[in-house]
Amino acid sequence: MSEQTICVEGVSFLRGKRKVLDAVSCTLKAGTLTALIGHNGAGKSTLIKTILGLIKPVEGRVTVLGKAPGSDPLSIGYLPENISFYEQMTMQAHLAYFAALKGVPQTRVDELLEALGLAHVRGNRMNQCSKGQRQRLGLAQALLAEPRIMILDEPTVGLDPQASSWMYAQLAKLKSQGCTVIVCTHELSLIEPFADFVLMLSGGRLRASGSVAELRHKANLPAVITGFDVEALRRTDAAKHLEGDALRVPDKDVPAVVRILTEQMKDFDFDVRRAGLTDIFRAYCVLQGQKEEGAA
Repeated sequence: MSEQTICVEGVSFLRGKRKVLDAVSCTLKAGTLTALIGHNGAGKSTLIKTILGLIKPVEGRVTVLGKAPGSDPLSIGYLPENISFYEQMTMQAHLAYFAALKGVPQTRVDELLEALGLAHVRGNRMNQCSKGQRQRLGLAQALLAEPRIMILDEPTVGLDPQASSWMYAQLAKLKSQGCTVIVCTHELSLIEPFADFVLMLSGGRLRASGSVAELRHKANLPAVITGFDVEALRRTDAAKHLEGDALRVPDKDVPAVVRILTEQMKDFDFDVRRAGLTDIFRAYCVLQGQKEEGAA
């Protein structure tokens, strides 16, 4: 069983009289990648700050690697959304400076520049670097001390598809090495294939948590099946799910419908599109929030 690295128990935080976090609880394990998602103002950044030890909750408790948050700062790497660098310093100089601050040998600087594809621009000043190169440098500084926990806030904003894919490939490597990775993002379709666990925040409350498959099953969101013989399907029990030339099938009923298509109809050339993370987020956060506003 994976080691628990972060434990959040009933955490609340006030900004003035408003509850930015409201009794949030979750447990994260080593070797997993968690997608932290929610609208702007949902409480995501506040939760990250409590884990980093930058703020203290008014209620509840947070432990990081069995200790109080901030007790072992070198064990956590952090890549904020907006990275500030000294524009006239080179990439090499930046990383050497951060390494000195963290007590990391300079050999680690060369290792990371090479590993993250920055060796050829190590002498470039920051005002000569692209957005993607700056993001890579930000990741490099977060990785200097080989952290056990990595937290990233919107790491792919402004990156092209190739650079975004590269970023997630690096995070997958970290996860495989036992690192706990937390990614706060609005790019739900991009993170979905990589997320082991999802935390959904809305209005400071944890609306749902679990794997994509678990959340989809619990919400019982319909899958859309297309590409079959509509007339042949009308003669089967699956016809009750037919809408136009597509089937809209509740998640729990998908296996039964697939059996009808393959075993009864001998059709194997259909397409099944299950609800994605965007659909799941809408069900748990958007629609639920609208219901609560209507009730109020």
